[in-house]
Amino acid sequence: MNELILIYGAGGVQGAPVAHELLARGYRVRTLVRDIHKHHALSEAGADVVAGDLGDLDSLRRASQGVQRVSLLLPFSAPGDPLALAQNALTAAHEAGVELLVLNTSGQTPAEPTGLPMLDARLHLEEMVRGSGVPHIILRPTAYMENLLGPWVLPRLHSEGVLAYPVSAHRPVSWIAAQEMGRLMAAALERPELSGRAFDVGGPQALTGDDLAREFSQVLGREIRYEAISPEAFGAVMGQMMGPQAEADIVAAYRASEAAPPDAVVVDMRAAYDLLPAVPISLMQWATTHAPLLRRTEVRS
Repeated sequence: MNELILIYGAGGVQGAPVAHELLARGYRVRTLVRDIHKHHALSEAGADVVAGDLGDLDSLRRASQGVQRVSLLLPFSAPGDPLALAQNALTAAHEAGVELLVLNTSGQTPAEPTGLPMLDARLHLEEMVRGSGVPHIILRPTAYMENLLGPWVLPRLHSEGVLAYPVSAHRPVSWIAAQEMGRLMAAALERPELSGRAFDVGGPQALTGDDLAREFSQVLGREIRYEAISPEAFGAVMGQMMGPQAEADIVAAYRASEAAPPDAVVVDMRAAYDLLPAVPISLMQWATTHAPLLRRTEVRS
């Protein structure tokens, strides 16, 4: 295929599946990363890996030359104002005459302002995209299954058989695999006729914490118990990696989610699959793929 697609965030868990899915479909793919020497897998897969930084508009202009479509994902922990970084990407896309930009919001967008910076930033981001003059599609994922591989989960899973996460054991969540999100992003990039649309997306199952534990138990061959940890405990781990402001934002966001309706993180994907064909990935399939990591007996330092 002749279209050249620029992918932001291709060096990370969310962006890499988009790049590999598009390469598998025969597209020409350009990926923007900070350090090209750290992403040999992308180069070996056939991507044109270029160096750039969301904070450097000129680097984005260079990366956008000759590009027809863009997959946009903002790094959660990037230094600087994330909306200013987004504006740079939108400016570069507009100047390059990009035919379609697909935005992954990396989480659900609230229906109205909440007063919480982490959540309201997505509202502002969507407003910017709509006002950019660039044809666009917006995808809003629920929660990634890959979150269950984090350092707030694996140590206790390995040592105690406890799957710990800051969501009530009885709240259903349409967990989505990053690979499935990559498929949905690729499908959206192929459908400019859907420009102007926004889709809430999730995985094929709405699972409670007890459901997660049951499926993990079956895959791992031992009893796994789910435990709903506090937002503060979760935030403390995240704060060690991302700093005190991120910790405060995360705690506030998860506290707010506790007050949300019981089905707030449940998405019926039937209508979305009709417009964005993608092969669903169940939690069982995902956990089986990641079983070697989930089974490790040593606690990582």
